Amino acid sequence: MVIKVDIDLIMTVLSHNLYRLLAINLPGYTHNTSATLFGKFLCNSGKIEITSEEIIIRMKKKRNLPALLTEMEKFKNITIPWMSNKKLIFVCASTT
Repeated sequence: MVIKVDIDLIMTVLSHNLYRLLAINLPGYTHNTSATLFGKFLCNSGKIEITSEEIIIRMKKKRNLPALLTEMEKFKNITIPWMSNKKLIFVCASTT
């Protein structure tokens, strides 16, 4: 039996659920829509610097960035095994 799957529907449901997970972990943002969460947190520029021991993600200053950085604190000691166990660091950049 062949089951046809609509990739657009799958990606829409997946992205909606990922936005909900983000909103649940950000105090005060649980009732925001996906579009609002995208504008406040994900639509941001920055730089990624990869050194011999670290991956540093410098995000451009934004009004809601402190809430996101606070949430990312739980990942401060995480290492990426497939990148030679480099440590992942999120910081706020003064300029980009």
